[in-house]
Amino acid sequence: MKNLQLMTCAVLSLALLPMAQAQKWINPQFDAHRLDFRTLGYPDVTEIEADNSPITALLTGANGRVYGATSGRTASFLFLYDRAINKVRPLGQLGDARGVHHALVQDRDGTLLIGGGLNLITPIPLTQKFRGGFRATEEQMWKDVLAPYANYAGGHLYRYDPARHDDATRLPTEPCPVEDLGIPVRGDSIYALALDAKARRLYGISYPHARLFMWDLEKNKGADLGAVVERQVYSGPERTWRSVPRALHVAADGRVFTSGEDGRIIYFDPQSKQIVRTTMQIPGEYFEAWNYHGYPVLEQWLADAKGNLFGTTSDGYLFQVRAEQGQLINLGKPRIQRRVRAATLGPDERLYLLCGEFEDVCKLISYDTTGREGFRDWGTLTVDRSPYYAKRAYQFDAMTTGVDGTLFLGESDRRACLYLFIPGGKGFDGGFNPANPR
Repeated sequence: MKNLQLMTCAVLSLALLPMAQAQKWINPQFDAHRLDFRTLGYPDVTEIEADNSPITALLTGANGRVYGATSGRTASFLFLYDRAINKVRPLGQLGDARGVHHALVQDRDGTLLIGGGLNLITPIPLTQKFRGGFRATEEQMWKDVLAPYANYAGGHLYRYDPARHDDATRLPTEPCPVEDLGIPVRGDSIYALALDAKARRLYGISYPHARLFMWDLEKNKGADLGAVVERQVYSGPERTWRSVPRALHVAADGRVFTSGEDGRIIYFDPQSKQIVRTTMQIPGEYFEAWNYHGYPVLEQWLADAKGNLFGTTSDGYLFQVRAEQGQLINLGKPRIQRRVRAATLGPDERLYLLCGEFEDVCKLISYDTTGREGFRDWGTLTVDRSPYYAKRAYQFDAMTTGVDGTLFLGESDRRACLYLFIPGGKGFDGGFNPANPR
């Protein structure tokens, strides 16, 4: 009998060991029950395959559903998260696109406008040996950046109608039912999109040539408005990317804001049809030398209900712009590492930022716009529902706020998932002290 009891204890100890180890994953910076994730479809049936699953665009639709797009090795997929069923449903493969990078917006009729291209989060191979000389490194990197585009026709603009097509769940081999509007910039991917719904104009930035373009939604015709940056600079944390701004903001007066040469805020004026350079300069690390000029680029724009405009940079800074006064306010840098990879406005008057460099661990950090606490580090994003499931996430590239205030975070690693974080309402603290639980 005694031997049987010892054997039973040994078996239980072995069974509980993985659970005990898994418990160490729990993030102590917030109440763990506020974080979870969803797979991108039903495993082994509808789930988007691992190599094509990294999430690089998210949008909260007017119908309350969250839409996302992926970038992958061979294809890009559209999907939705439906609160009614608490699941992600794949919507099919997006034409010949291999990536959708921050290029997902909703038109006033409820349809989605999607900008396709190549996979822009995968590092390109860099030439190891080449002839030296003046600016030889920059010239060779430019050749390497251009190499994947040698025979590329260009990224397409697509239109997807949720009212007609949301009800169907599609297998990974099935196409997404989209309308192909055309290619705005020949030979380039679409890098960012912003909509002027009132003027029926869609604005975008292309990569790698950094062309600002406009697409007339009534005439279904595009126009090249010029380059937002001319020099081939590689000062960002992902040095296999050319330093090109990754976001656009359309102001109430129709001006389209982004960043340009030397980190200056620029805007396109639809009245004069000119790109205007301002004196405002985004925060970050600058390299001024006689043969090299490195500067940060814009990552995201965030406009709140009060009309405040915030931006983030490739060097990991948060700033505020008061365009009418020509004023830019540096709000600080929450991490030593570069990059704010994604950002959104929470329901608690905080800006939520996903900060961290490529192939390193992202952290969720917030900034209190009321001035109560400034920056707050919420830590890494780890879900532990052991013994049922557990997952630790490292890389993210997209984020949006749902209609109920839930934050949706798009993981951009292989076999990516859609994460959900519930921050709470106005004044939410959310902290958790294991030594003194509330």
